[in-house]
Amino acid sequence: MKRYIKKINTVLIFAIAATFSSCSVDDIKPYNKLTSENTIKDEASAQLVLNGVYNLGKAFDVSSFPLHLAGLGIEGNLTPGLVGSKGFVTNQVPVDNIFLANLYNGHYKIINSCNFLIQELEAGKAIGIADDKKAEMLSEAKFQRGFAYFNLLRYFGEFYDLSSNHGVVLRTSFSTDLEAKPRNTVQEVYNQIEADLLYASAKGPVYIDHFYSGSLAAKALLSKVYLYEKKFTQAATLANAVINNDEGYMLEANYADIFKNSFNSSEVIFAPFTGPDNEGKTAMVLVKSTAASETLKSLADAQFGSETDGSLSGTGSGYDPRFAFAYATSTKKSNGNGKYPFQDLTQSQGNTLYHLRLAEIYLIKAEAEARQQDGDLSSALTDLNEIRIRAGVTEKDLSDKATLLEDIRQEKILELFFENGESWFDLVRYHTLGNLTASQIKSSLISEDKFILPIPLQVITGNKSVIQNKGY
Repeated sequence: MKRYIKKINTVLIFAIAATFSSCSVDDIKPYNKLTSENTIKDEASAQLVLNGVYNLGKAFDVSSFPLHLAGLGIEGNLTPGLVGSKGFVTNQVPVDNIFLANLYNGHYKIINSCNFLIQELEAGKAIGIADDKKAEMLSEAKFQRGFAYFNLLRYFGEFYDLSSNHGVVLRTSFSTDLEAKPRNTVQEVYNQIEADLLYASAKGPVYIDHFYSGSLAAKALLSKVYLYEKKFTQAATLANAVINNDEGYMLEANYADIFKNSFNSSEVIFAPFTGPDNEGKTAMVLVKSTAASETLKSLADAQFGSETDGSLSGTGSGYDPRFAFAYATSTKKSNGNGKYPFQDLTQSQGNTLYHLRLAEIYLIKAEAEARQQDGDLSSALTDLNEIRIRAGVTEKDLSDKATLLEDIRQEKILELFFENGESWFDLVRYHTLGNLTASQIKSSLISEDKFILPIPLQVITGNKSVIQNKGY
């Protein structure tokens, strides 16, 4: 089934996407621009709202944040030219960083828009829509809502502690009125994410373009959620199902082809659509305001032996080929990183975001298998080496569980750097699971209070019911 995103920037139906105050409270309510009386009436109008949800995921403050996460963790350095970058590299992000407020609000815009679409579809407002089409639209809205909550929880909540009261505010009903609510527990937020993704897994469309969130994307994201929840058996089982899909998703034979083919790559499970001129772009062009960290550079160099000094001249030599592809002189492109080749924001195709791709699912399966009490370490090693074989580096040998888990963590850095911030969340998870000490990996992580970002000052000011994170 093929569907194509329609341009909607002149359609009042989605005024919700642009009419929020940056200082509003956490639920981010619109100014009565979108109501059940004047919006969804049929399948076409429902599709316009859904298209708008996808477009919100490409908004500047939302789509540039993977770069900030690279600085927060160990992948990269950020220049002052990257908006809102203050304090990320040193893990001292100020509470009054307006970029954080816009990031927070941007995700709640997505959530409230999804709530509206779900409400109207479930109320039967889309006259004449077929039941299967309605279920697919609901599944896409619930995926987007679950994904937004997963991001919010990882950014601003103690996502690594299932017993913590420091989750984020849950809102599952559309509203046009400002209402202050307290934070939900971490487990309550995970429960909501699971419910949304289970529905999307069961009802989501299949055989669709990769810039839509179908059933496979929901399963892939849910496998990651299960990993974070320490549900390792479920994570491994679901990741295995994604890897062995029947929709044609498979690892690219050549790493560079992932980024050449962009959202059309055979291994990209979900990535936003970008196109020339009027189709919109993501903010990943701002990768030009970043550079690889010494940690990433040293790790890439070590893949060919500690005595080897890598070179980035030409196509690069002596470095992990993935690192060389991104930073060698002949492949790094004009904005300094081969993964994001387009620097022009008006005439070029534009750079997508790589939210989910199959290589990460292999590594999720490997970690989940290794962490099970009676997990098959040989199977986990096989999944890890599938990624290393494709990269063109030496396969790992099996020594013990602790070494295997560290190999998997390092492999995710090499495979996914500057894509979705996963190495930052892994650093936090591995610390809290007792596999490493974060401050020994990054010296500025002197306190576990820095494992999450502060609730933005503008949110605390607007919602007195929200308690600030510890240490801020």
